[in-house]
Amino acid sequence: MTRSPHPRWILAVALVGAVSPALAGGATNPLEPQDHSSPRATLRSFLESGDAFFRALEHGYVRNPSRAGYHRLVDLVEPMIACMDLSHVAPVARLKGGRAAAFALFETLDRIPLPPLQDVPDAAQMAARKDGADRRWVLPGTEIAIVRVDRGAAGSEFVFSADTVARAIEFAHRTEALPSLRKSMAPELHGMVMYSGGWMVPISWVLALPPVFRVPLWDQALWKWVALLLLVLLVVPVTGLALRLSRLGEGRGPFARALAGFAVPLALLALVPIVTWVALAQVNLVGDVGSAVEVGAFAVFFLVGAWVAWRLAPVLAEAAIASPRIATESLDAHLIRLSARLLGILGALTLLAVGADRLGIPVYGIVAGLGVGGLAVALATQPTLENLIAGLNLFADRPLRVGDSCKVGDATGTVEGIGIRSTRIRGADRTLTTIPNGALARMPIQNQSARDRTLLEATLGLRYETTPVQLKAILASIETLLAAHPRVVQKGARVRFVAFGPSSLDVQVRAYVDTVDAGEFQSIRQEIFLRLMELVEEGGSAFAFPSTTLYLGKDRPPGPPRGGA
Repeated sequence: MTRSPHPRWILAVALVGAVSPALAGGATNPLEPQDHSSPRATLRSFLESGDAFFRALEHGYVRNPSRAGYHRLVDLVEPMIACMDLSHVAPVARLKGGRAAAFALFETLDRIPLPPLQDVPDAAQMAARKDGADRRWVLPGTEIAIVRVDRGAAGSEFVFSADTVARAIEFAHRTEALPSLRKSMAPELHGMVMYSGGWMVPISWVLALPPVFRVPLWDQALWKWVALLLLVLLVVPVTGLALRLSRLGEGRGPFARALAGFAVPLALLALVPIVTWVALAQVNLVGDVGSAVEVGAFAVFFLVGAWVAWRLAPVLAEAAIASPRIATESLDAHLIRLSARLLGILGALTLLAVGADRLGIPVYGIVAGLGVGGLAVALATQPTLENLIAGLNLFADRPLRVGDSCKVGDATGTVEGIGIRSTRIRGADRTLTTIPNGALARMPIQNQSARDRTLLEATLGLRYETTPVQLKAILASIETLLAAHPRVVQKGARVRFVAFGPSSLDVQVRAYVDTVDAGEFQSIRQEIFLRLMELVEEGGSAFAFPSTTLYLGKDRPPGPPRGGA
């Protein structure tokens, strides 16, 4: 058997099989629903829909290609697809693969002898069958089967079986050398198969090209391969420009960097649908090449969409952090970044799951596998998770803020940054101490910036030569000093003689200064200490030095008891 170089079903795919989803908006008239109640009804509906499509193709679109003609053809092909079981075809491939199978099956039925419709069983005859024969009817002398499929709440209907749909193109190739019995399609349309374009590419333009550009290569005219190459080359400079824009954020603020990093995925998100529509709807890539481009473009679109969701998260986070009320390195800022990133990951995973489902990938099995893998990852990253949860606890309790002076364990200094994993403290000697949040949560934290006033405390060691009168005068003068100072809080201020020290009489001075600024407190403390020195000197005493007194004595023999004497 000699294979014809231009089977008619390829022409139909070339003309409407590559219409993008945006153009495929037509549907059958709801007032004239198709009848799929029996093999007879399904076969009749399929043949009548095919006849209507090819009549519109031959007498309308071929003579006057237009966008409206595309819509008309799309509307007419949908009833043919409704007569087939596409459950085995990935959802994303049903648009193009379903139409290709419908046209191939229609041409096969056009070239083989069909029984009269009255000989095809109707609903009553199928219901009378037993032992499962009521669910399947095979066209005599062929492997083409019409089977009953369940549609859930909608009941059941008869459609061409999934195996028939999968082998439709094979059946068309096996019968393409046979003459047309039903004359459903004019033979002069064969010459347009390999080189026809969409409604924006008139056939006159294609015919004006040198003949070499109409030479078929893998079921595509050579000009289509050139057009596809040009489309791919168009993506490269646009992506390069977006990449250069993304580098403008280097050395700038967090928001500028996040916004610049959003340029490449946003450019691809806008570019992929445009290139896909031109390649499929106007260049009219057909056959396996067209199907591969459609599936590949769909996969790329959802991958880019997930990338956009991932990159959009830091843009929104940094836009919120740009508020003057939120410090860039504060715990609030890090929590906003974390929340936005988690939402970005969730959005990206959702898009990937939807895309995988449309491509026919078993998402539920993958999710189950990820659940087991996630448990192993959680065990392996237990310290990281501990620090993450501790960081969230720090956000809830807020024991520290960026800029607070604090003491944590052996580290004393100013909080420079609070992250989700660790907290950084800058010491007075400018050293930076990094404490994991998990360890920080188990440490006592002294937040010196959280106090409402600062304690002033000192112990004055006066010489033992100080008399009680002098000591009382000194105590009274110190009390007067504290009472008269405008920055000393009177409540709780006290001056007391507290101990006989090894080399001094100890006087304790204790009061609160109404300030939380460390520099201001040190100035007030210096002022008070200098005045204390003056008061001690004015009271006739002085500060004691650490000293030791050594008494030397001579041993004497014991004498008579004094009582006896």
